[in-house]
Amino acid sequence: MRSFAALLITLCLATVALAAEPRSGLQVGDDVLPFTSNVVTGPNRGQQHCYVCELKADQPAILVFARGTDPATAKLMVGLRDTVRRHAGANLFGWFVFLGGKSTAAQLELEKTAEAFTRKNAATRLAVTYLGDPAGPPGYRIAPDAVVTLLMFRGGLQGHVLANKAYSTATWNMKAAQEALSDLTPLALR
Repeated sequence: MRSFAALLITLCLATVALAAEPRSGLQVGDDVLPFTSNVVTGPNRGQQHCYVCELKADQPAILVFARGTDPATAKLMVGLRDTVRRHAGANLFGWFVFLGGKSTAAQLELEKTAEAFTRKNAATRLAVTYLGDPAGPPGYRIAPDAVVTLLMFRGGLQGHVLANKAYSTATWNMKAAQEALSDLTPLALR
């Protein structure tokens, strides 16, 4: 009887955890949409740029939408940086987009925060941008309760989403950051 009760509690907790995951971003099979965001790193720094537009027809990409700069997000950024380096031969493209407020003051603060966070995590060779719209780019449907949304796709403008992972405040932690890339990277490199 005791083991049955433990199993029942475990199933209930798993159901609650699954229910806490937001449905955020483009879903598997959706077409990848072009959008511009404000570049924090690289040669286009200080400009708006469309990275989706420049990806090659079959190039694998992992795109992260983040709302914060907590330790788990730092772990994800460093992990993405390292994954892109490890798979340079596969031309894997990694990209972080920080989401924030629409006001000029909020965007200036978001730019400073994204830049400092990127430098602190030695990820200046990673594509890092910010977008002054908490809902994300048009058509992407980033959930308001998603603190991190990861999309894996191939092919830029011709591409389709192959994987999607989203996390709420309740489910975003160091373990989730570790598992997110280990789950997506094999899909990107097929």
